[in-house]
Amino acid sequence: MKIMYIFPHPDDESFGPAGAINKQIEEGNEVILLTLTKGGATKVRHQLGLSIEEMGTVREKEMLRVQQTLVISQMTILDYEDGGLARVSPILLEKELTKWIEKYNPTVVITYPVHGGSGHHDHIALHHSIKHLFYHKPITLSSWKRLAYFTVIDTGLPMFLEGGIPRVTQTKKEDVAVTLQLSESNITAMKKALLCYDTYQEMVKTTNVIDRIGSYTHFELENEKHSKVLSSITELITI
Repeated sequence: MKIMYIFPHPDDESFGPAGAINKQIEEGNEVILLTLTKGGATKVRHQLGLSIEEMGTVREKEMLRVQQTLVISQMTILDYEDGGLARVSPILLEKELTKWIEKYNPTVVITYPVHGGSGHHDHIALHHSIKHLFYHKPITLSSWKRLAYFTVIDTGLPMFLEGGIPRVTQTKKEDVAVTLQLSESNITAMKKALLCYDTYQEMVKTTNVIDRIGSYTHFELENEKHSKVLSSITELITI
């Protein structure tokens, strides 16, 4: 089947889902990636002395290396404002998304859940646009059968951090609908994908993403309830 990941920024596909992408391709699926911004507004650009446009060019090149590393069949990088998706008209954003989903014709679309993974406003804005489109999709998107959200299970730590600052609460264990068990080769593929981002190696270490993901990648499913946790993102889909 065709699986389409839609994320706001370069590196979103590698900071967590890369091992799952590798596994899904191993299983014979075609994986497609749409990224809405070039990610040029990242704070890393200040350390490198780059403008937003220059940083976007760097990250685009890094992402092309990810495409080759993970063998993603088709990839499109748009140039919406990094950090500005919440200010884009949701009507215009849905039209943009419709155009690309029509072009690639996926069976499954994957993005971030309602908490955005990190609470980033771009992640959350994209979530709501894709979710609304899923429930109001035109006949031209009839091949789109499943909407899934890449996620991690919440730590269960207190809702508020020191000083009363609220933390981002992530997905409850009971809301996980799909869990992929990663092989050593899948984990190695994730590590190689992360290494493509030369400018983000400090972030890889700081977030400890490789250990946080470990051997399992989790997904929520929109408007689906099953008696057991599925082991594949395409399981039980009938075409």
